[in-house]
Amino acid sequence: MKTWILPPFEMTCLRWVARGKTLAEIALLEGKDVTEIELCLERAVAMLDAKSVEEAIVKASESHSGRG
Repeated sequence: MKTWILPPFEMTCLRWVARGKTLAEIALLEGKDVTEIELCLERAVAMLDAKSVEEAIVKASESHSGRG
């Protein structure tokens, strides 16, 4: 199993998306601008070698829970 290590902010952004929050809502909740949230999610996708944010969420949650 591949263990993925994500910086805390990337993991937080993925969690917000998984909960159905929009980029604008995440930016407001985190005190950032939408561009920063977009870049954060792009970094998470790249770090997890995923093809989409949705795939990144799955990979991050599988790694975090020990499955995979």
